[in-house]
Amino acid sequence: MKAKTIVRIFVSLMALVMVLVCAFSFAACSTTDWDLKIAVVHKEYGQKWINALARKFEEETGLVVEVEANPNLQSEIANRLQNGSDDDIFFSHGISWELYAARGYLEPLDDLYETEVSDGVLFGDKVLPQFASASKFNGHYYKVAWTNGTGGLVYNKKMFEDHGWAVPTVYSNPSNPDCDPQAGEVGLMELCEKILADTDGEVKPFVWSSETYYWDYVVFDWWAQLAGTDAIETYTQLASLEVFNPETHPEQMQALQAWVDLIAKHPEYSVEDSVGKSYTAAQMEFVTGNAAMIPCAQWLESGMQGNYDESTCVMDLMPTPFLDGAKTDENGDPIPVNYSVGATNSGDSIIIPKASKHKDAAKQFLAFMLRDDNLKLFSEETYGVQLAADYSNVTLDDSATDFMKSVYRINATSQKFDLLSSALPVLQGYLSIDWPVEGVQHYATLMSDPNTDLYELYEENYQSILADWDEWFE
Repeated sequence: MKAKTIVRIFVSLMALVMVLVCAFSFAACSTTDWDLKIAVVHKEYGQKWINALARKFEEETGLVVEVEANPNLQSEIANRLQNGSDDDIFFSHGISWELYAARGYLEPLDDLYETEVSDGVLFGDKVLPQFASASKFNGHYYKVAWTNGTGGLVYNKKMFEDHGWAVPTVYSNPSNPDCDPQAGEVGLMELCEKILADTDGEVKPFVWSSETYYWDYVVFDWWAQLAGTDAIETYTQLASLEVFNPETHPEQMQALQAWVDLIAKHPEYSVEDSVGKSYTAAQMEFVTGNAAMIPCAQWLESGMQGNYDESTCVMDLMPTPFLDGAKTDENGDPIPVNYSVGATNSGDSIIIPKASKHKDAAKQFLAFMLRDDNLKLFSEETYGVQLAADYSNVTLDDSATDFMKSVYRINATSQKFDLLSSALPVLQGYLSIDWPVEGVQHYATLMSDPNTDLYELYEENYQSILADWDEWFE
């Protein structure tokens, strides 16, 4: 009896050993099934683009690419970097890459920026200059900017054409209340009244959501229109705290006041309870025809695929209407500007972990991605989104949608600007560069109290910065 028991125990132990050996073998094998593992945040841009690029890369190189499209990736990156995961490339927004670089978690990319992409053109030459300069930390490149975002007011082109509404070119033109394009420039304020009148209020001019930062894409354009893109660059460098003084630099405050006058003081222009809606609910209100315009960006058409019918909605992105007082060129014409959506310090970024076992393949893939044919492929698979690269040699096919064409047109004809900053108070987290001091947006608050004195608000922020400025720079 004891002998049989011993045999059973021995057999059981052997079976357990075999299970463990198999499990170990599978785990070991699973880390070598690919030559490159790419993790991508799966949100607005979808994953068709990364699948298309990965398959093309495999065909050209013979390397095997594993793609993970993960909607929760942004919140997982820190743990993966700290624990040395098997990821080779991360694509995400919200990456605190300067912090990770300082802790030694990221692979330096200086050699990547010196890599030839095609025909003697270096990787660093293909990356747009403002993104390249903002991808350095302690004198070394540690990231690649992912997208050159394009935002503003998306409008329902079909609805505009059906009703005969002209696309507004200026914020307000009281001399043209009927918005007749033959009578002069069309005003956004006047168009809102016309939309309500022509539809008996059934269609609202705007819908938006509790993700109120989508309004930044319009308000920041107004700021740059008034101040000029050179002034925005000076602002981000924080050479002086005077850039926050509303007495001498009132443009940011004036841009927000334009939003207050248009939206906060006219709740009838927006779908009811817009400020309480999820962004998905707001987008559905737009594509189903309940609103004529929505503040959004280059991912909207891609993100809403399968959720709307083109017999109801055809999307197009309008150039942001000009405020009175916008900077003009040598011919006296207002200068078009466009905020690079996502281009903040923790914006859309690409990084290679220091722990990657396939660094050479990862850098080879990123260089491959910036070839002109692949810039085009990325845009085709994302309905017009552009990588943060030079697209001057890239043209869309005739099959491109109106929305895709509008994104290309705005990027090609506007002075692009961003709010990237390597100033110490920003990197150390003391100061928000886009909404000083603490990064708190005021849209929801101003909806509740549209008569808020903005000068008082900005002056209070300025005094707060003044009190801490010297300590930040010690």
